[in-house]
Amino acid sequence: MEDRILTNINKENKTIKQFVKLCHIALKYEKVNYYSERKRMAERESHIEMFSEKQLAMIDKVFDTYHADYFQIMGYEIGIANGDLAQALREMPDRQMQIVLMYYLIGLKDREIGEIFGLAKSSVCKLRHDAIKTL
Repeated sequence: MEDRILTNINKENKTIKQFVKLCHIALKYEKVNYYSERKRMAERESHIEMFSEKQLAMIDKVFDTYHADYFQIMGYEIGIANGDLAQALREMPDRQMQIVLMYYLIGLKDREIGEIFGLAKSSVCKLRHDAIKTL
């Protein structure tokens, strides 16, 4: 009887140790992913102090989107102030329009867009190029 109890305790301890090890590995990779994402964001973002007066004037023009057409992509509301461009985007098939906006305005790479749509990187690249040709 005591042997059975000791065996059960040893099995429980082994299971607990395996679970702790799994949690440790998961947290390690989550940390790596977090720092990779932070690095990616830092490469794509700029501080406002780094812009010249001319660039700041251009930014003001970009953010003046009172008369813009808006598109909803991945939870973002993207305003397109150029009416001709907005009209051309609306006339595109939905998937191509989303790919163009994700690539050029959100800044995702073809591989990342492919993961979202379940497509290969080359398919996303072809759809994007076809969409640009139609624009």
